[in-house]
Amino acid sequence: MKRERLLILAVLAALVAWPLLMGDYAVAQANRAMIYALAALSFSLLAGRLGWFSLCQTTFAGISGYTIAILGVRFGLPFPLVVMLALLFTTLSAVVFGLLTVRSRQVSFLMLTLALGQMVWALSFQWVDVTGGYNGIAGVRLPTYGGLDLNDTRVFYALVAVTTLAVFLAVWRLYRSPFGLLLLGIQENEQRMRALGHPVYLARFVAFVLAGTISGVAGVFLVYDMGIMSPSPLGLGHAVWVLTAAVLGGYRSLWGPALGVAILIALESLVAQYTDRHMMVIGLVLLLSILLMPRGLADVLEQRFKRKSKPLASVTTTNRGDES
Repeated sequence: MKRERLLILAVLAALVAWPLLMGDYAVAQANRAMIYALAALSFSLLAGRLGWFSLCQTTFAGISGYTIAILGVRFGLPFPLVVMLALLFTTLSAVVFGLLTVRSRQVSFLMLTLALGQMVWALSFQWVDVTGGYNGIAGVRLPTYGGLDLNDTRVFYALVAVTTLAVFLAVWRLYRSPFGLLLLGIQENEQRMRALGHPVYLARFVAFVLAGTISGVAGVFLVYDMGIMSPSPLGLGHAVWVLTAAVLGGYRSLWGPALGVAILIALESLVAQYTDRHMMVIGLVLLLSILLMPRGLADVLEQRFKRKSKPLASVTTTNRGDES
């Protein structure tokens, strides 16, 4: 517990120091990293706690983004209202998707989420009168309050950082709650949890809806960060990208998905200087991470930290024994 609190303080210090020490490009990249960290967290909530691998988490982000773009640009609704309606509509979409998938098994769940995500992606292309088709909907901007432009990179960073930290802390508490332990129990032995009288399907459904809502929060920031909403974020490529980040960082860990996102974004920036085939590099990274680090980089770092802590603990115990 003490180690986790120290990690939280370190992350908080890093978030505060980053915009003070870095330029606008680095701050903009940090904004992107935090947005996709939320999407990866929604994936890891299902994969790490239930063993469910969803390929429609970026779909919920896209639904949220399209809701803001349509209501804000096409209908002119004000900023706070469109965000609330976007999260509400995303949550309702997660409820519908959850009802369709909650009783499926792992492989069936994967295929169902893939099919549902591709249906929404196809709809965003074909419903041109509403979504704008391939061109999307441009002109999505945050308002200005009292001379403070929320579209400014550093102001936007503050909004994203506070929200991302709050969501991660909320999920951290969720993992340690009775509900979080119930989800782990369902993953370990579903039949036993059902025999003990636990509402297995209801717990799965609630977890799926929560994960969809978290992805919806990512979609809110994503559309304001891009300034345009197009079908691209709903594509399979983005879903695989989020999956890769979660697997690379360690989807069983709370902070693993964020670590994986940060590594992939840094890797993309580096590879882009030499070639535009970054997806091939990401595929190679996923392959190597599965072969060399099946539980993710976060687990490797945690195991090394534990190995370093054990000798210190044994030395302290030995010294106390000698004194007595």
